[in-house]
Amino acid sequence: MTRSLQILDDWLFAPKRDRRSWPDLLLLAGWIALVGFQISRHVMWRDEVRALTIALDGDDVIAMLRGLHGEGHPALWYLLLRGAHAAVGRVEVLPGVAFAIGLVTVALLIFRSPFPRPLVLLLITGHALLFEYVVMARNYGISALFLFAIAACYPVHRDRGVVLGVLLFLLANTNVVGAIMVGALLLFWLLDLLEVHGWRWSPHLTNFVVNAIIATIGVAICAVTMLPTYNDAAARDWSHASPLTAAILSLVNPGATSLGALFANLLPGIAGSALLFGATLGLLPRRPAFLAAIAALLLTSLFFAVAANGAYRHAAVFLCFLIAMYWIGWSKITAASAGLLPAIGLISLLLVLAIQTAAGINDLRNAVSGVVASRSADLGRLIASRPDLTDAIILSEPEYLVEALPYYVKNPLYLARDHRFRSVVIFSRKGRMDSDLGETLRLARELHDTRGAPVIILLAYRLDEITPDQTYDEGKDWRTFHASAAEISDFRAATTMIRRFDPAKTDESFDVYLLN
Repeated sequence: MTRSLQILDDWLFAPKRDRRSWPDLLLLAGWIALVGFQISRHVMWRDEVRALTIALDGDDVIAMLRGLHGEGHPALWYLLLRGAHAAVGRVEVLPGVAFAIGLVTVALLIFRSPFPRPLVLLLITGHALLFEYVVMARNYGISALFLFAIAACYPVHRDRGVVLGVLLFLLANTNVVGAIMVGALLLFWLLDLLEVHGWRWSPHLTNFVVNAIIATIGVAICAVTMLPTYNDAAARDWSHASPLTAAILSLVNPGATSLGALFANLLPGIAGSALLFGATLGLLPRRPAFLAAIAALLLTSLFFAVAANGAYRHAAVFLCFLIAMYWIGWSKITAASAGLLPAIGLISLLLVLAIQTAAGINDLRNAVSGVVASRSADLGRLIASRPDLTDAIILSEPEYLVEALPYYVKNPLYLARDHRFRSVVIFSRKGRMDSDLGETLRLARELHDTRGAPVIILLAYRLDEITPDQTYDEGKDWRTFHASAAEISDFRAATTMIRRFDPAKTDESFDVYLLN
């Protein structure tokens, strides 16, 4: 058993033995090929395009930032998208910026990290760096970039300059989990200084305070941009549960929170928690990194349990933080004599990364088999093939089906509940919460009469499958929809179904109707 562990350690965890460039270039080229193939098959869905729509809103950056306030995300991603679009003028900047960020992130891992190539291969073929943070065009991949940049810069800039403070400032403005990681990184930095220089004031501590102030300003800007949120339907509902109980349980069983998404929610919560806590044990030879990792794990779990539910993209920010801690502490971790707890930690980390790679392989399988996140591109092709639909108004039920469409069509989009032309839905419990098929048909006729344009209606509900008068929840404990038998009959008489799309990986599939 000991011999087997030694072989594993020599192969997966030993420091990189050479700095030859051609194997690293092959790794990067292979990654680019796999990601490029997935991007060519990827269909943008609403959360991706929503960000681009908000980024391009307003006559200038100040107006855009005013519109962004309360959306629930800091500004950095939106500023990058707006800047790229100003330079190029095409919606393709959305996947382009995501790929560019992912490329730099992976290049940092391959060329600057101390990890041996087999471990690097596991990292870059995981779900995060093979799909979620590069093919999926969201703001979470920027967190991975800055976390790895901080790891690369830390040894040189720990005791001088403000490079780390600026990187922490930027990390705080990627997303809310990134802002939490700023606190954990500052804790690590402080403990690291105290371990080296002791409990006395020093120029190194003064430099730390300056950088901590810069980082704190970044966190404050993030909070001011995000709060208060106008998407109040996304907030946790505590009317039937205790936040105190949820908080306590999250600290002892983080795998039962949204962090369980790292294991595709296939492992029981307690098993996921064992792996998460176990993966921090490999940092024990660098005690400040271990304590910071525990703090980051507990804070992230607490946030998911009390403040907001998360998904894989949120949970993987913590995983990238953990990798950054291993990066910084790698020389001590690999130089330390093998102990039971650090060995358990390295094995746990390896298991976590192996699960990520299995998910990455599944992403490739989905791309090969043609699984897409949305049918919005199919609708774009349908409209392009029908000259009579070029100027058609698009109405949908649920409303959020239209959010992905601006990437593929230029048709006017109408939000039924808000009674206005727009493509960004406000997830609020204020206003009209319930609607029915009769109201959808009435609005379609009204739009046709007042605008003189054809009206396309997208329905996520299959009329031949729904139960008349049953209430359907539209997600987030938000709005509801129902249709009576008479309303279904009237709708069918007044419209023609021109296409039924196959299911998508998300809920963005629909039947397409044209008002007669």
